[in-house]
Amino acid sequence: MIRIAFLINFKAKSWIGGYNFIINLIDSLRFLNSKKIQPVLIVGKKFNTKNLKNNNLEIIKTNLFNENLPKRIFNKFLIFLFGKSYIYEKFFKKKRIDVFSHSQIPLGKKSNIKSFPWITDFQYLHYPENFSLKNRILKTINVKFLGIHSNQIILSSKNAKKDLKKISLNAHNKSTVNSFVFNLISQKKIININALMKKYKLSEKFFYLPNQYFVHKNHIVVLKALNHILKTKKFKKFEIVSTGHNVDHRDLGHFKKIKNYIYKNNLKKNYIYLGVIPYNDMMSLMYHSIAVLNPSKFEGWSSSVEQAKSMGKKVILSNIQVHKEQNPERAKYFNANNSLELSKILIKEWLVFNKNLEKRKTKASYLKLKKRLSIFANNYIKIINA
Repeated sequence: MIRIAFLINFKAKSWIGGYNFIINLIDSLRFLNSKKIQPVLIVGKKFNTKNLKNNNLEIIKTNLFNENLPKRIFNKFLIFLFGKSYIYEKFFKKKRIDVFSHSQIPLGKKSNIKSFPWITDFQYLHYPENFSLKNRILKTINVKFLGIHSNQIILSSKNAKKDLKKISLNAHNKSTVNSFVFNLISQKKIININALMKKYKLSEKFFYLPNQYFVHKNHIVVLKALNHILKTKKFKKFEIVSTGHNVDHRDLGHFKKIKNYIYKNNLKKNYIYLGVIPYNDMMSLMYHSIAVLNPSKFEGWSSSVEQAKSMGKKVILSNIQVHKEQNPERAKYFNANNSLELSKILIKEWLVFNKNLEKRKTKASYLKLKKRLSIFANNYIKIINA
């Protein structure tokens, strides 16, 4: 029996994609029903595990990994001197953990616990203006440190692997790509469209934009495209539904700018922001939507795109390299800075939308999902057993 520990030491609401990814990976491993693998989830003592209680998942609560910057530096110093952290070693030994996975906390090259950190992306190389100089330096140091003090670094895209090579050849040579696949809720749990319309005051026909309001997520291009469409005065009921956390710690005024644009251009009735909603509701909105939007200027490997792929949905995506690497079967691409191009795609998809066709595509995708999840989980097991 291999006990694999996964860590959530951040607020789930502030990084929904990261939270959903960890839970999805755990579910994918348990989906294999292997008696040789036992996932364990480590969270902070105040972490709300209410939504996980029905999962029959072993959960360890501790504040050991809720470290501030001085503690992180101190632990790195110990690992630099001794090749491992005796604090971490003692904890993992007590909990009978064999593998520590998908955390960027290093354990050391002499650690008795195998470690497989997951680096989502290297956005700071492409958009340094979104990060402070201090933050960029610390990220680079940590990458180099992980290259020495981990067993293997897991990445989600080939694009990220190219970026890693620019930072550390050692870390690059110790990295591997395992592009994740997203599981879905059962089709029986999909909420009826009428119930969603009543709960959220929506129209029956809408596009769905499930991105958090981070600066690089580029919601503004969608708003500008919507503005173009409404100015034609042919599509008064045109609707885009948006969900996601609205705080970006790098630019605390970002969401206010978005709201100002919405009010200034009178888009409130056509751009419906719902905030953070239950996962089943989110998946149900995706199921009933015309298409899923992701206008992002940068992604590591988009969770919403993978969810849409698993569901067989149409996706309308910015033409960044990672979106093309994800390669959804029913994708339409646009220049991330061209709102007019996006507006034309949205109008076309609005007009050709066929509810029955969407249901058939979704049903077919659900049938393929079991095999896709199995491949993803087995590839991960091969990595930690190598």
